Amino acid sequence: MAPKSRGTALLFDAFTTAQTTVESPPISNLSPNEPGASPAPQPRIVVKAGVVVSRPPLITPDPHPFDTAFYLYQKRLNERLVLPFTQYFHYKRGTPAFEHWRTKRRERGGIAARDLGKYNAYTKESWNDEVLMGDESAQPQKIVEQLVEEEGRGSEFVGEDAGADPKLAGLKRATEADVRSDETNLERSLGRTLYLLVRPKSQKEGVSSPTSWRFPSGDVQEKEGLKEAAQRVLGSSCGVNMNTWFVASHPIGHCVESASEEQESKPTDQIQSSDVDSEKTFFMKARIFAGQADVKDNTHGLEEFKWLSKEEVEKHVTPEYWTSIKNMLVEQ
Repeated sequence: MAPKSRGTALLFDAFTTAQTTVESPPISNLSPNEPGASPAPQPRIVVKAGVVVSRPPLITPDPHPFDTAFYLYQKRLNERLVLPFTQYFHYKRGTPAFEHWRTKRRERGGIAARDLGKYNAYTKESWNDEVLMGDESAQPQKIVEQLVEEEGRGSEFVGEDAGADPKLAGLKRATEADVRSDETNLERSLGRTLYLLVRPKSQKEGVSSPTSWRFPSGDVQEKEGLKEAAQRVLGSSCGVNMNTWFVASHPIGHCVESASEEQESKPTDQIQSSDVDSEKTFFMKARIFAGQADVKDNTHGLEEFKWLSKEEVEKHVTPEYWTSIKNMLVEQ
């Protein structure tokens, strides 16, 4: 047992010797009495909810010149391939309707269709079915005018307006709001998607801010989701006389804006704890079905509103704001 106890003692002596020879870690240059480095300040961001309210197109868009020429070419090609028009199936020989149709047919160059221009698919020149530059035969407005004029019923749609042209009665794609350039009216730009923009009152009296247009937005309150906040902001800023529908419960985009110029111009010792470094606005998508915006009694300090297309929105907002929202808007 003695050798075993001797070996244990030697191991214990070696362990204690190693402990005493271990170098202690270096001591910091800062003494305990000196203050340590303060943590970096975190940015103060306010989360807001915005609403992108849109009115969808009410009519089909204006066709491109290439589209109109192509559709007319297809109609003329179809006229060449189908069987000839059976006139006696639709009109009884010797009746006034038959004679009227024959007269109009001769005026069209002997063709039955009324939307092909002066083109006869059963002559030696029927191969020449393309539309030349400057030819208005393919214009939808021109075709409709000819149909109304041929029927002689345009006056039925004029109403009490004696100065209206019967050829264009009931066929206008431009409304009175378009003529007056009334950007607050929903009955304008019927073939385009319009978006609701609002403008807050100027901070300085007598100074207008034409580039301060933006979508309706406001702070998100405690325990409030983005959709609930957007619905509340829309009602408090643009009134409750709009029948709207929120497309989804998740945002379609966001925008980050730095602090206002007034806050940035303040001295450091005057910046309050409530001041923020930036604002992050999440936009919810909504559609309007009926009604109209009203900013008369709003609680957000708004002055006016407009319904604008995508190109018009770009002209009203700042370049930084446009960069953040342009991909949320449709082209048509």
